[in-house]
Amino acid sequence: MTTENTPKVNNTILVPLDFSTAANNALEHAVNIANLFGNDIALLYVVQESWYKSVFGSNVERNLLMEQVARQLEERRQAILDKNPKLTVSVIVNEGHIHKQIIEVAKELNCDSIVMGYHGESALDQVIGSTTMRILNASPVPVVVVKEVPSSLDYKKIVLPIDLTRESRQKVSWGIHLAKKYDSEVHVIMEVEDDEFLMHKVNNNLAQVERLLAAENVRFVSKILSDQEYPEEFGKDIVQYADEIKADLIMIMTQKEGGIMDLFVGSFARQIIQGSHVPVMAINPKELGVHLVPGY
Repeated sequence: MTTENTPKVNNTILVPLDFSTAANNALEHAVNIANLFGNDIALLYVVQESWYKSVFGSNVERNLLMEQVARQLEERRQAILDKNPKLTVSVIVNEGHIHKQIIEVAKELNCDSIVMGYHGESALDQVIGSTTMRILNASPVPVVVVKEVPSSLDYKKIVLPIDLTRESRQKVSWGIHLAKKYDSEVHVIMEVEDDEFLMHKVNNNLAQVERLLAAENVRFVSKILSDQEYPEEFGKDIVQYADEIKADLIMIMTQKEGGIMDLFVGSFARQIIQGSHVPVMAINPKELGVHLVPGY
């Protein structure tokens, strides 16, 4: 999904697999994206060292496990190629911590994006930070998170929440890029502000995004969410709005976790990913002065 004005170093979508329903759904999305944008696909399975040692306890069994996983990935690769002969698909089996390996491989391959499954978090995960959240916070490229529930592969309705930060607007070019390929309708949403000065900024930001979309001939709907219709936190309101319009994709910016309270009360990204039934595309904001995409 490399944007058209950025140098094309590599064009690979990384798909971490654990053979779960959510991961299989994510693979379907990745194949669809790859066919549309001309990407390669890399299938990655990470074997956790602590897991196989506790189960097997020897290198002999470890090697057998690695070989079995490699065979399964190769079968998955061949099944993709049988239906999509023009795609290039590779397989990787690594050992280590799952989130660290996914980020390292994404960097090593100069990946274009990561498409991965999400099948919930345990109570402990919510306290110490889940694998998914760690990947979102560290990923150098956009991450598309796909749930266990089957969802449309055709992103015809994209929800694009905007807040008052400059970083929030970094995802607009990605929204335009996707909308042009999928012929999408982009729904730009912001929350109403009680303060008159902040409300003025809301309207200005909304108008700026509308001009950008109109200049690229992207169909869009814009809406300021009122407290009466959407009384919850912005993350939950986004999910509610996406459900109402039967959205196919939500695009968000992830924020760096900061402070011990974030580990207990959760984050904006976690609210949306846990609550949404549709895929969520998360983009890690760059520091001011370092632009994710041209023009921002």
